[in-house]
Amino acid sequence: MSDYNVIAGLKIKYLSADPSNPENGQVWYNSSTSKLRVAGILGVGSWTSGGSLGTARRILGRAGTVPAGLAVGGVGPPGSTSNLTEEYNGTSWTGTGNMATGLYGFASDGTQTAAYAAAGADGAQSGSQEYNGSSWTAGNSINSGRRYPVGTGTQTAGLIFGGVGSSATETYNGSTWTSVNSMNSGRSEFAGAGLQTATVAFGASTSTEDWDGSSWTNGNNLSYSASANAGSGNQTDALSIGGGPGVATTAIYDGTSWSSNPSLATGRSGSGGAGSSSTDSMVFGGSQPGNTAVTEEFVGTAAVKTVTTS
Repeated sequence: MSDYNVIAGLKIKYLSADPSNPENGQVWYNSSTSKLRVAGILGVGSWTSGGSLGTARRILGRAGTVPAGLAVGGVGPPGSTSNLTEEYNGTSWTGTGNMATGLYGFASDGTQTAAYAAAGADGAQSGSQEYNGSSWTAGNSINSGRRYPVGTGTQTAGLIFGGVGSSATETYNGSTWTSVNSMNSGRSEFAGAGLQTATVAFGASTSTEDWDGSSWTNGNNLSYSASANAGSGNQTDALSIGGGPGVATTAIYDGTSWSSNPSLATGRSGSGGAGSSSTDSMVFGGSQPGNTAVTEEFVGTAAVKTVTTS
């Protein structure tokens, strides 16, 4: 019988030295060092400066990825509720269609061309809006009006959870909001990352909760105490960013535990975070405590690592 690993090319290579330019995911055995090696493991990354927002604001909404981010609403100068929308192209921000109603302290997510926003800090709003890449239109109301909740997912598969005095969770199908199982503990001014069926919530304390599409489970604590922090990434590769006036701390979540990450150049709270993974992440706006327009992008580095047991 033929050897499947040989036919499929899955046999680990036996080499006398590490290859000079390995591909991400490549695995080999180094006979000189007697070690199993793998390429593409992320090493320590860093934050780098991006283009500044056109208008500095805090407690704003977010959506998108790098380099296609979306900054929405917030509190602008001089403490007024903003309806501004700006799109990021990896270099600079450009203003587009204004929100139907200005908001701050609301839930949002999606992509640069298909985003949603719901709830808000002005009177525990229950309204929602949808963005199509150029303009906003009113959507159906959520079931539980609230202030300072968090949103994840997409415009047609969204998730909103928490808020001031609330642990309520609702899903969105692009038309209707449906109440589902609540969080284990209510919280506000916190962060989240992920999809409608796989989300992680963190901040407003050190506690973490994971959502599997039907229920919330308590996870390991965040490595620092954060309030009004930003979030980006997904349930198994998330970033907690800042959280408190002047706080520059960031941490990475691997789906089980949190670890320290290089700090921001500009500490902040109430900022927007966007990205689909820790290495596809950005943060923009926020308070130092004064409003800031600064954008930073996270750049990860790939490295060759030795495979060990633990």
